[in-house]
Amino acid sequence: MPQTILIVANDPNITYLFQRYAEESGFRTVSACQGKDVLDLAHHTHPVLIILDTELPGSTGPNMLHGLRTEADTRNIPVVLYSGLEGPAEEWEEDATGHLPKTVMYDDFVAALKQAGVNHR
Repeated sequence: MPQTILIVANDPNITYLFQRYAEESGFRTVSACQGKDVLDLAHHTHPVLIILDTELPGSTGPNMLHGLRTEADTRNIPVVLYSGLEGPAEEWEEDATGHLPKTVMYDDFVAALKQAGVNHR
């Protein structure tokens, strides 16, 4: 059974793009469009990587990422941030594994997998 990547993004087009990239790399995907679903999905799906949009509506942003790091079941899951900024804001940097820009290409996605220590086919 393929490993899972959890995609949490506000834009359904971006979710679809990440799903295509992940499937091309041999992963199955689970997605959410609200930050409040991240902890529950992470507990139930045991992803090898979480891609997290920094601009989710109603999200507490850095607090959500910090929550993933404080839970025993999720603290070691690499989290790659997806953001329109050059890099993640300072309050995100400490808990994030990597960063993908808004104009993400497949090679960027594969590089983020490598940076997070996640093997792909």
